[in-house]
Amino acid sequence: MLKQRVLTGLVLGPLIIWGIFALPETAFNLILAAVIGLAAWEWARLGNLQDTLHRIMYAGLILAVLYGVSILPQPELVMQGVFVTVLLWWLVVVFRLFNHWQRALPTGISALPTLLAGLPVLAGFFFGLVQLRLHYGPVWILALLLLIWIADSAAYFVGRRFGRRKLLVSISPGKSWEGVYAALLSSLLVAGAIAYYFHRIDHLAMLVGICLLTVLISIVGDLNESYYKRRAGLKDSSQLLPGHGGILDRIDSLTAAVPVFYVSLMVFGL
Repeated sequence: MLKQRVLTGLVLGPLIIWGIFALPETAFNLILAAVIGLAAWEWARLGNLQDTLHRIMYAGLILAVLYGVSILPQPELVMQGVFVTVLLWWLVVVFRLFNHWQRALPTGISALPTLLAGLPVLAGFFFGLVQLRLHYGPVWILALLLLIWIADSAAYFVGRRFGRRKLLVSISPGKSWEGVYAALLSSLLVAGAIAYYFHRIDHLAMLVGICLLTVLISIVGDLNESYYKRRAGLKDSSQLLPGHGGILDRIDSLTAAVPVFYVSLMVFGL
């Protein structure tokens, strides 16, 4: 499994980085929309849509909503509304996860709420990346990806080797507090590298705070997908990516991290 995971990463990583830097805006947005379509197709399965046609229809509906939002007049005001809604959604997720801290996870699927939940999850990821590339450029997207990839890797390896205290066993038994600490520690190092590269040493404390917050909320994004998978009785969202599961299994952390990172940069004027 680890070998497949590494090989898939070695193939996808360079392709993702190439696309971020080389593709013009329209092509980048279209390919990102295709990724969202695949992720929505997987999310439909979490909502107990087993029929292929129904899952395709759900993915098409998500894409139609995103397209409709993107062509509304007063785009700046619309984007503000989108990100406020998305951030409020993630705040609700935090409280829901906290509610299950010492309680068993309920079994069964609430199909309609699950399907509706896919919209803020995927919309925040899509519009966050589009706006981050538009206002800050591809290098900042790469900085965010490296932040999350390094944090995920630190949590994975440290958790496997030293993990003793479980984070949220009812939702994700493999995650540990030791892994969380490793992820947060790695974010400090990445924040320093970002400050140095972008000549923001005078804003180091602010960048550290943003990176810590982004990594923390990325863990929430990961747990959020695990919550729905566990309720649906699924191990992976699909088998599209050998060794990694599905698209959702690769972007779960980023679904929360992307909008929080982008909004934080905008709010603090970086």
